[in-house]
Amino acid sequence: MTRPLDGTTILEIDGPNTPLCIRLATSMAAKIAADLGARVLKLEPPGGDEVRAAPPLLPADGSSALFQFLNTSKRAIALPADRRSALDALLGGRIDAALYEEGDSDAAALLAARNIARVEIAGWPESMPRPHAPLSGFTVLALGGLLDMVGDAEREPLRLGGHQGSYPGGLAAFTALMAQLAAKGVPPARVSLVEALLWVNWKAASGAHADGKAPTRDGARSEFQVVPCADGHVALVYGVTQFDAVAALVGDARLNDPRFATRPERRRLIGDIYAVMRPWCATRTRAEIYAAAQGRGIPFGTVVTPFELLGDPQMIDRGFIVDMAGLKMPRLPVLWNGSGFAPSPLLEERAP
Repeated sequence: MTRPLDGTTILEIDGPNTPLCIRLATSMAAKIAADLGARVLKLEPPGGDEVRAAPPLLPADGSSALFQFLNTSKRAIALPADRRSALDALLGGRIDAALYEEGDSDAAALLAARNIARVEIAGWPESMPRPHAPLSGFTVLALGGLLDMVGDAEREPLRLGGHQGSYPGGLAAFTALMAQLAAKGVPPARVSLVEALLWVNWKAASGAHADGKAPTRDGARSEFQVVPCADGHVALVYGVTQFDAVAALVGDARLNDPRFATRPERRRLIGDIYAVMRPWCATRTRAEIYAAAQGRGIPFGTVVTPFELLGDPQMIDRGFIVDMAGLKMPRLPVLWNGSGFAPSPLLEERAP
C-alpha cells in the first residue's frame, strides 16, 4: 500500500544534552511521520539515545518498551564524536524536513543555512520567563495546568501516567512540519511543550476567562468521578443535560428530588448524588453498567487494563493492536482507503 509520506525524507536530530521530555516529543513527531511512510533517519548523539534505557523494560531482552514504541519504522544512525561534520554531510543529501531540539546549536546553525522545512521542539514558550525548576515532564504538567485538574485539592498533585506532557508537543510538531511540506513558503516553526499542553488543557484558560477562576481539583466534590463497581471501576461521565437520563438509568427515586433540578444545585449537592450512585455501581459489573448506559445514550466508561484492551471487540474489529516482530503494538489510529498503517521495527545503520 502506498503511504501518504512515501518518498519524503525527514531527519530526527536527537540533541546530546536534551531533557527527556523534549526527546520524547521529538521521537513521537518522527514516529508518526515514519509510520505514515516517510524515510525517517533518527540521528542519535554519540553514546545513543537515552530512551534506549528508559523503563519499562521488556522481559525478553531487557530493552526499553518505550524506545521500541517511539521508534517504529525508522532508521537509527549513531553519530560519531565529530557530530557537526556528520550532520553537515547528511544534510548535503536530499532531506525534505527536519525535527531538532532547542539547545542543539549545531543542528540549528546547519539547518538555518539550508532551505529545509524544520521544527524546533522546546520546553518553554519563547516569551515566558524561565522558572527556577528544571525542565521535566513534571514541570511541564505543572505549568500546563494538568496537575491542578486531577485528584483531590486536599492532597499532593497526582502525576498522570505515561508522558502526557510530551506527546501533545510531538503531535503539534508533526502538524507544523506537515504544514511546511504541504505549502511552500511556510516559515520554520517552534513548538513548546508547555504551550501544546495549554492547548490540550484549554478548559483551564477558558474557565479563568469566563469565571475569573480556573477549574481545579475537586476530589470528592467533582461532578464526574471514577467509582468502584463489582469487578473494577467505571467513570460516571455524562452530558450536563443528561442528568434525567442518569436518574432513570439508576431508577432510585432519591435522584428525582427537586433539589437536583439545576446543575448548580447538583454540583453543590454532589455528595448526596454519589451516595446513591456508588451503591448502585457496587452491585453491577463494568459490562452491565456500560451496556445499560449505552442503551440510554449515556457515555459512562469502563476502566480497563492494557491486557483487557488486547481482547476488546472494538480494538480487534479496527485492527488497532498489531504484531510487530513479536511485540503487541498500537498502530496509528488512522485508516487510509480502509487500511491501517502497521509499524515496522527500527533499523540500525552506520553514519556515513
